Amino acid sequence: MPALFTDRDENFGAGVLQILRTAAPTWPFGIEEDQTALALGPGMLRMAREHAPMLRLAAGKILLWNWQRRPLHCEALNALLEAAQVLDQPLPRLLRKLQTALHRPVDSAPLKEAMDLGEQALVLKHLLQFVRRPGEGLFWLSHCWEWLLRLGREDLPPSLLDAADLPSELEPVRRMLRAQWAMLYRPAEEALAHVRGLDANLWFPLREYWSAELYARMGDAGQGARRLARVWRQMPWHPQLTLKLSNLVEPPESVEPCDFSDTSVLVYSWNKAELLEQTLQSLAASELGRARVVVLDNGSSDETPAVMARCAGLFGAHRFQQVRLPVNVGAPAARNWLLSLPEVQACRRVAFLDDDVILPRNWLTRLGAAMDAAKADVAGCRIVSACPPACVQSADYHLLDPGQGARTFQEREDNILVFENSGNALDFGLYDYRRPAISVSGCCHLLSMRGVERAGAFDIRFSPTQFDDLERDLRVNLAGMRVVYEGRLAVRHVQHSSLAKAQTVSGAAHIFGNRIKLEGKYTREEMAALAQRHREALWQDLDARRAALIRSLP
Repeated sequence: MPALFTDRDENFGAGVLQILRTAAPTWPFGIEEDQTALALGPGMLRMAREHAPMLRLAAGKILLWNWQRRPLHCEALNALLEAAQVLDQPLPRLLRKLQTALHRPVDSAPLKEAMDLGEQALVLKHLLQFVRRPGEGLFWLSHCWEWLLRLGREDLPPSLLDAADLPSELEPVRRMLRAQWAMLYRPAEEALAHVRGLDANLWFPLREYWSAELYARMGDAGQGARRLARVWRQMPWHPQLTLKLSNLVEPPESVEPCDFSDTSVLVYSWNKAELLEQTLQSLAASELGRARVVVLDNGSSDETPAVMARCAGLFGAHRFQQVRLPVNVGAPAARNWLLSLPEVQACRRVAFLDDDVILPRNWLTRLGAAMDAAKADVAGCRIVSACPPACVQSADYHLLDPGQGARTFQEREDNILVFENSGNALDFGLYDYRRPAISVSGCCHLLSMRGVERAGAFDIRFSPTQFDDLERDLRVNLAGMRVVYEGRLAVRHVQHSSLAKAQTVSGAAHIFGNRIKLEGKYTREEMAALAQRHREALWQDLDARRAALIRSLP
């Protein structure tokens, strides 16, 4: 295992962060989203020509991490080989052999086209033949491995992996891919055996990170923290590692007993009777105390009324209230209707839930504790897919400077650019932390009624839905209030966001229409000032956490 930093290297990490503060201002947002990760390492190597040599060493570590996270990704591999002189042997030899294996004079376009078209059976039929070709196993796996992992069929990735023809020198890569599969599909104890079987000289620091994550999943936070600390000492500038370790070593919060008599849980639904029933059953099985549950039927034409009648008995007539509208008024108006009810207005907090979620028992306690600790008026959580493999549908959202990203409209630069931290990433635990955010997912979020009074309810101009949650969170921030993301709480979401479902011309047009409405609500100056304040708050949060870790870790 490579040597860890010594105490004098605290200045090394501080020096790297000081350079990044000016050269990479979005660094504190996160560096794990795929496009961001693959751009950062080479970018740091370029910066190293102008800045201190330590930046080259830091870039080498980020490039190593990026490749280990994506071992068959040619761009990540090629970028790492540019920094091969900072790596320990025998890793460069493995990298060069892998590079040779991944570059073959074979046309993979038909396979990619079939995957894009959803021709699953056709892809699998040919793939089994392709991976068996001498010396071509990893080449074909590199084009479909993540696709295989995301299919949700536990048996397929290891079966194709076993069938693939690999040179003996690349067997460590096969073992790494099997461990990656086990992290997503197998119980933590079994996955840990796969991870611990990896060669530490080849796979540190990711091997140690995965071990830390699995110990934490098994309830051994102390062992998880110790192993994660070894990784963090190698990359003390990594924002997600800093946040995760900081939260892991913090003393357990003392959460005051709460009967939630001052809280209402609000659900609205349209023509999703089966999913709504599953959500209400999950809600009833959670720790609600005396919280009131109000469900609004937004003009459904299916079995939603019967579902609501059946589920009323799960909560009791004194805690369950039904509202039925004759027509679908859209998400913002439905939410406002619920907020206008006298029983809801008498509450201190309200939680909004989508009608297709599966909740852990302590979800309301966790959101309330996060809101209290951060003195926030909006609290949200990590939203993950309902079935394996777990993908992070949404995590914490942050605000880029106006004009910094790609244009939505040709004739003007965007004023409101949101950095989506997760990008629907496979969930390896890198978003399990609490910190400030510009916005959180509306799929499951907690609002203070004080914040509703100050910032207002949801803007019905964003009907039937899209950007209504984001727009209100922007208002909360502009009013000087806070939004907090509690990523240690994961809520399972059966369907994806409406953005992902916009596959028709009319659906896309609706989204673009609401996007231009959002752009027109706020000035460039307002968004620039808010982005700067938020970015500085994130840097301060990271600096404080890093300093606390240096003081507390042995």
